[in-house]
Amino acid sequence: MTPTLDSSFDRLAVPYDRGMAPLERLWLRQMRAAMMPHAEGRVLEIGVGTGANLPFYHTQAVTGLAAIDESAEMLAAAAQRAGALSHAAGDPRSIRVDLAQMDVEHLAFGDAAFDTVVGSLVLCSVLDQRRALAEIRRVLARPRGRLLLMEHMRPRVRPLAWLADAANLPWYAVNGRCHLNRPTQDVVARAGFRLERVDSHLGGLFRLIVARAQG
Repeated sequence: MTPTLDSSFDRLAVPYDRGMAPLERLWLRQMRAAMMPHAEGRVLEIGVGTGANLPFYHTQAVTGLAAIDESAEMLAAAAQRAGALSHAAGDPRSIRVDLAQMDVEHLAFGDAAFDTVVGSLVLCSVLDQRRALAEIRRVLARPRGRLLLMEHMRPRVRPLAWLADAANLPWYAVNGRCHLNRPTQDVVARAGFRLERVDSHLGGLFRLIVARAQG
């Protein structure tokens, strides 16, 4: 049975980059630059959105790049950025990006199909984090398969954690998908991944996670 794809992010595709620009300048761009050198081999990017990560890929380390999103409008925006990575044939900087509309909880790829899975601000919005991480682990080659995440989650600093808890319900009521207070790092660790690196910003509100698939 083919899963029904949620189109709720379609309306955000046009204003998304403009709305995220202040956060990108403050620290997200820096976090992307720190995360992407870990991507190598066959790469799957989940929730590619408008393609903000695409310019940061080190193309000589990546042998193939598939990128998925539930939103057709987000994929259309990502396609424009993907085009900038497709140089003339024979150019060592060339990289082909295969875009597909797909739900991360129902990945249409075979077992151990990828060496790296990348996600940015995705697990805050999936319906079932455990199912999504199980699918990610399934498609990663183990034990070398690597998961790279840049996520916002419940902060470690207590006052910020309380604020995230208080704001989560009205925030979710507005957007219908994104959660401000998910314990994503703990869920990743319990889902069969060994954490190799965790960089925190704003008391742990934003974190960069590098993890290996185990088992």
